[in-house]
Amino acid sequence: MSSTRNAGSRVRKQFNTLVTRIESARLRLAAWQESMPSIMSLAERELQPLVQAYATRRRDMVLLLDRMYRDEIKAKRERAKLSKLICSIASELADGRDDPELKAIFRVHGGDDGDPPFEGAEFMDMMANVFGVDAEEFRGMGSAEGIFAGPGSEAGDDDDENTGEQPSAGRGTRRKAAAALARSQRQAAEAAKLRNAVRDIFRKLASALHPDREPDAAERARKTALMQRVTVAYKADDLLALLEMQLEIRQIDQSDLNGLSQERVSQYSKVLEGQLRELEQQIAIFEDAAFMQSGGMLPARPTPQALSRRLHVDIAEMRGKIKAAAAELEAFQDAGLLKAWLKAWRAPAQRYDDAFWF
Repeated sequence: MSSTRNAGSRVRKQFNTLVTRIESARLRLAAWQESMPSIMSLAERELQPLVQAYATRRRDMVLLLDRMYRDEIKAKRERAKLSKLICSIASELADGRDDPELKAIFRVHGGDDGDPPFEGAEFMDMMANVFGVDAEEFRGMGSAEGIFAGPGSEAGDDDDENTGEQPSAGRGTRRKAAAALARSQRQAAEAAKLRNAVRDIFRKLASALHPDREPDAAERARKTALMQRVTVAYKADDLLALLEMQLEIRQIDQSDLNGLSQERVSQYSKVLEGQLRELEQQIAIFEDAAFMQSGGMLPARPTPQALSRRLHVDIAEMRGKIKAAAAELEAFQDAGLLKAWLKAWRAPAQRYDDAFWF
């Protein structure tokens, strides 16, 4: 859609800027809507089986190391290192997995380090102990906000309201209430004006495109399709799409847009501001999901192209991990090679991998 001419005034400049930004946001949203299904399909089709295969090899490694601990490794220092290695791998595998055999091995080698972070009653009991609350009470907290607020937080909030002090009902309070009421009434009146501006355009389009008034079958089908687009745009409060439809069917032309009054342009701009906010919120949903799926390896404003590249990197890295894990499984069958490897091994710092592709 072309910008209005005579754009020297601030109001018309704002309108033109909003049109440009909405068109840009539409393209960004369309790119996400078109790309995300294929990106997630690739993640499920290629990455997920690789992740599962890698987890299987890591589990086999835990079983192998546990056997070597019992049968081959006798030196105290080597056994201590091997136990730490077993616990480290078991902890990696614990997320979302209910594996009694793995849990039992972890317990044997964990000692006083506690249970692995397998989800379930034991995890909840441990976290309840950390927060100093009863386990049943901890489970009832629900959200993270409730957990970190701690027990009695709601009662604490009420304490401020139940101090016994009553707000003064003097002249200042009445003035504030009156001002708030007047502001609310102005906002409601302004919102009604904006709705009417959009409704006026819709009514004009509906009058011109009503298919029941068209005797020709082909033209009736064309108008039916156009009317469906108009209805979708109206329900979405998509003012820009409605104006574009008016231009498309030649109900208005560029001179009509250029001749809009300052008041009408200002009204349209307010509608477009709301439309732009909604588009940006929809884009943010995709961007936040992409950031989380990549484990925070993307910029704060990622693109579908960046997410796709990150996925291909993750796939390649996972194939490399599987190959390395297979080689280690074969090598560590030899107790001598395992002992030599343990001499150089240091327990890694705790790391959190927040990638969430599926």
